[in-house]
Amino acid sequence: MATDICILLGRRIRELRLAKGWTQTYLSVHAGVGRNYISDVELGKKEIGLRNLQLLALSLDVKTTDLLKGFD
Repeated sequence: MATDICILLGRRIRELRLAKGWTQTYLSVHAGVGRNYISDVELGKKEIGLRNLQLLALSLDVKTTDLLKGFD
C-alpha cells in the first residue's frame, strides 16, 4: 500500500526544515502560519492548501514543485 501523500509531504517539509536547523516555531513565524499547523502538516494530519504549500516552499527556499517531486 502506498504511503499517504500528506505523510510524504510532511516528511519532506520536516526534512528541509531540519536541514536548515530550524524549529517548527521558526518556520511558522517565517511562513506566517501557526506552529500547530506546521506540526500537523509534518505529521500528515493536515491536508495542506496550495497557498500554504507555496508559503512553505518560499520560506524553505525551494520550488513548490520540488516539495511534490516523486509522489506520483
